[in-house]
Amino acid sequence: MNFSEPQSIINSQREIEEKIDYSFGTNRRLLVQAFTRKSFAEENEGIEDNEVLEFYGDQLVNTIMTKWMFDSFSQYSGSFQNDYYYSKKNEDELSEIRASYINKSALAHCIRILQLDCFLLLGKGDIKKEIWNNDKVLCDLFEAIIGAIAVHSATRTSNGYKWNYDIIEKSCKKMWDMLDIKEDYVEELECLCEEMDIDYPKYIPQPVYLTPSGQEYRCKIELYNDDGNCFKSLEASGNTKVVAQLNAAQAAINYLVGSQIKTELQNATPENALELLNVLFLRKQIAKPEFNFPSCKNEDGNQVWTCECYITTFENLPGYKEHGIDTGYTKQEAKQNAAYDLICWYLDKPNENRIWICPVCGAENSYDTRICTTCYEGEN
Repeated sequence: MNFSEPQSIINSQREIEEKIDYSFGTNRRLLVQAFTRKSFAEENEGIEDNEVLEFYGDQLVNTIMTKWMFDSFSQYSGSFQNDYYYSKKNEDELSEIRASYINKSALAHCIRILQLDCFLLLGKGDIKKEIWNNDKVLCDLFEAIIGAIAVHSATRTSNGYKWNYDIIEKSCKKMWDMLDIKEDYVEELECLCEEMDIDYPKYIPQPVYLTPSGQEYRCKIELYNDDGNCFKSLEASGNTKVVAQLNAAQAAINYLVGSQIKTELQNATPENALELLNVLFLRKQIAKPEFNFPSCKNEDGNQVWTCECYITTFENLPGYKEHGIDTGYTKQEAKQNAAYDLICWYLDKPNENRIWICPVCGAENSYDTRICTTCYEGEN
């Protein structure tokens, strides 16, 4: 990394502006200032450091987050501005959400993911200390960038200067997107538990781990049936406590939805496989089944179609690519058999259409295996 060249920032202006979703136009000095540590300014005449920008950015980041939470969780029992105010989140929950976005580790994580740390202008002492690995330094950089955007986008009025909060909020959200908090899986999981008539889950924070990229928070989630017995325990991690909890809730949702799907598919047969998958698709529990016919061969005077069944809901599960493939004497029969094969794999049960019984020992063998594995092992 080169931490002593303002020209590198100027040369990369467009790249930087795309990452923060804001253009400084011809005001390159302000852009450079946002990345300038005090140690560099002290060693180079005519350059301002970013400390004041960081001060303003610190205040604005809190203001933007408060506004975002107000917009997201506000609720009125009657007409707007004519009744009591209610929030979908209580004070503790709002504090947790704000803390997940506004803390040294979170803001530093955004800077690292956006690779903006490589543009820092550092003095010799800072370089010797390798302070670019310090979360506090990268957090300050995040806030200084927001401060610079606020200064550049402000307009002069008769009463002084006016902040352009829409522009500031837009850049904050673009950079916060790196935290990857897009869904409220906790609320979604609670709704799913009510639907399935099971108790709300319990979240159990786990020890925090130190990794090369910073602190890693872990959260354990336990699912309970209506008798109060825990029937499933899962763990997930994240760069903040809230993210770890959200990831744990998402894992629980995936498990419960998967259990629902397996229950629906228990009575699958080659004849009803397509119908069952279509019902799950219409309920939005799985993606739309797709079919491909890679070949059609003549065997003993009959056409034999090969069909491949794809469902993207399952594509990240181990073994997915090797299943959902079968044949039939018509396209429809091939589709039915391929869909049934995918269901058998998902349920982890043998597909009777793809196994044969050894006439010697009676063992079941895969359709693709021409020699009985049991007999073969016995001979050896």
